[in-house]
Amino acid sequence: MKIAVIGSGVAGLSAALALKDVHAVTLFEKDSRLGGHANTVTVDCSDGPVAVDTGFIVYNQDNYPNLVGLLDSLGVESRLTDMSFACAGGGVEWSSNFPRGVFAQKRNLVNPSFLWMLNDIRRFNDLARNDLLKADLKDLSLGAYLKLRGFAESFRDRYLLPMGAAIWSTTEGRIGDFPAESFLRFLSNHGLLQFTPPMWKTVAGGSRAYVEKIGAILGDRVRTGAGVTSVRRVGGGVLVEAGRGPERFDQVIMACHSDQSLALLDTDAEERAFLSAIRYSANKAVLHRDPALMPVRRPAWGSWNYIGDRQSASTPYVTYWMNNLQMLTTADPLFVTLNGPPADPSLVIAEYDYEHPQFDTAALAAQRRIGRIQGRGGVWYAGAWLGYGFHEDGVTSGLKAALALGGRVPWDFVDHRVASFEGSTACLPKAVAA
Repeated sequence: MKIAVIGSGVAGLSAALALKDVHAVTLFEKDSRLGGHANTVTVDCSDGPVAVDTGFIVYNQDNYPNLVGLLDSLGVESRLTDMSFACAGGGVEWSSNFPRGVFAQKRNLVNPSFLWMLNDIRRFNDLARNDLLKADLKDLSLGAYLKLRGFAESFRDRYLLPMGAAIWSTTEGRIGDFPAESFLRFLSNHGLLQFTPPMWKTVAGGSRAYVEKIGAILGDRVRTGAGVTSVRRVGGGVLVEAGRGPERFDQVIMACHSDQSLALLDTDAEERAFLSAIRYSANKAVLHRDPALMPVRRPAWGSWNYIGDRQSASTPYVTYWMNNLQMLTTADPLFVTLNGPPADPSLVIAEYDYEHPQFDTAALAAQRRIGRIQGRGGVWYAGAWLGYGFHEDGVTSGLKAALALGGRVPWDFVDHRVASFEGSTACLPKAVAA
């Protein structure tokens, strides 16, 4: 079969890689580079060039099995990283590095509100595990759950909501609207409800290491600078328009954001309802050297830093300390800040615009319906938006689409969290794993 894959983020790259030896695959990418959120920048530092990631940064062995399989199959190396979290604002600064970071402000040793927050962290971990076992949280938002369980404002505003906002690149308010059961299950699955979380890793040399390898393997199957303008289903195939006139394919994998698929496709009412249910937030990522966008006290620095206060008029933001996150060899400070105040212009290296899916109740309900439209008229959907929004979700969704079309995966594929294909009415070859 002739198969088009639209989008070269990790979902599209994974799908094309799995299909390359089985079908005639063409990968379309509107930008001049491959990778989507796997965006590595070379920074000239005082002690030599350094590769810095600005989108996808970390993963772990336990919760990213398909990404691990992909990286291992490509021979891509990784290194251990530090995943410390810090929160600063409203006169309080602390990080998860115990004891120096937790008590970076000595007055926190005798601050009842702060000490109660620490107690609530332990209580939350215990309660969340038990409540997940009871499975009676389906109609509760996270904000309602915290109120129901009587958690203090200090715990909500100095720990849980900031941590969620940092993980999903969104606001505290939107995290509060997140379905409680899905949020708690994510924390549980990622070891964030226990005192011994999994070891996290980062790709050695930046995430472009795997992108470049896949690009080299796919070779002339890849078209960069080829923005698709329409995807139309016709009898026995799909017409893709990308600047060369309509090209006919047997199947198409839409490995792009759901709103992009909606804009390109000749959708029916059910498809429109599904694709429009997932909303996105725009995020400005700035790669810079300005420590003014970090906590004031150096002991309060973490790899992930949430800066802000719900009572303040200023908008909270997140700064990633890239030296710590990627274990960079340079002595020069390097940071990536999302949606922050302006950094010192003389210290700004680059700026990027990203969009991240927002997982409210409507989005999660839509995910459960994906099987009803997968493969309809030869069109399949893939992307991190079908899971929790992370790289593992992108890999898994891309591979699920590829396997449904007879693709091959050289490791034990793990079918998890990403929205189910059950209910698909497409008649296709049986999935093949090699």
